[in-house]
Amino acid sequence: MWTDDRIQLIREHFIAAAVPTQMRDAKNPEGEFLRAAGLDKHWVTSSGYMSCVSASGKWLGHAPSEKVLAQFQKLPEAERKPGAVVVADLKPSERVIPEPPAGGMVLKVYARFLSRDEKGGLRHARREDFRKIHTFMLSPNTEYMWLTREELLALIPDNPKVGDRHPVPPALVERLARFHLSPPRALTSEDRIIRKQAIKQAELALIVADVSSDRLRLTLEGRIHWGSDFDAAQATSPNGPLELGFATPLYGKLEFDRRRQQCLRCEIVAPGEVWGRWGDANNNSMGIERPGRSPIGFALELATGDSPTNRLPPAGNGYRALRAGYFSAAQ
Repeated sequence: MWTDDRIQLIREHFIAAAVPTQMRDAKNPEGEFLRAAGLDKHWVTSSGYMSCVSASGKWLGHAPSEKVLAQFQKLPEAERKPGAVVVADLKPSERVIPEPPAGGMVLKVYARFLSRDEKGGLRHARREDFRKIHTFMLSPNTEYMWLTREELLALIPDNPKVGDRHPVPPALVERLARFHLSPPRALTSEDRIIRKQAIKQAELALIVADVSSDRLRLTLEGRIHWGSDFDAAQATSPNGPLELGFATPLYGKLEFDRRRQQCLRCEIVAPGEVWGRWGDANNNSMGIERPGRSPIGFALELATGDSPTNRLPPAGNGYRALRAGYFSAAQ
């Protein structure tokens, strides 16, 4: 399904969009457009069951192909142009996909497979580093982490002094560990939200680096470990006996505008390692599993501007994450 040729075809001739089931079934203008295009009859999933529609909402076929392109070219020009169908703006009560918290902070999260060179240094992973991997999975994957306004302000000490160390609220660090620093969820779209009970360590502290009347600069350091403890004898592949585990140090910087009460910069890196069996839906080994400890890199940065992608909820549509206690410390 996900061959290099098909990916190139999509990039050149199609606009890719993921349509959550909740949006497809919504009783609002978006839902009406999707149902008119027949998408309520054609299931859309990450495993490759796709539908292709024109700007006018005409269903053209399943997976992107030259045949679908030919069907598109047969349509009148007015049906091929953007704006062929005007979808009314949604009222707040009609929104299915949640909006970022007002006045809060959005962090863009990158995840990438890494490997080690002959000197032990990190490098980008290549196909030959795995038993089986799709080429597109070697590129960075992205998603977004949300903080409310109250959570953002809770990061800022009231009377900062250089050298002071302030722990980040545990609920925020656990959110990072459970919903974002999960290699299976971030890199394979397996929607693997980590159970709270699986977290063995989730610590992050802010250290005041510089203070002025209008600026506050802090550094971040911490560590996260969830899942199994590493055991080299059991961390074999494929189908080794060791359960999945992940551990990473955390490093970062945060800059805050004290007068405007806004975050100007937030960067976090997590050069972690994963081990054990990732497991597919049947708990069988996946081709991306590697024996021993395998490096995985995460990086977070402040999402700025008004790009539509910067408003994407955690985990793509936000439904499962929010239902699983994304903003709750009790889950």
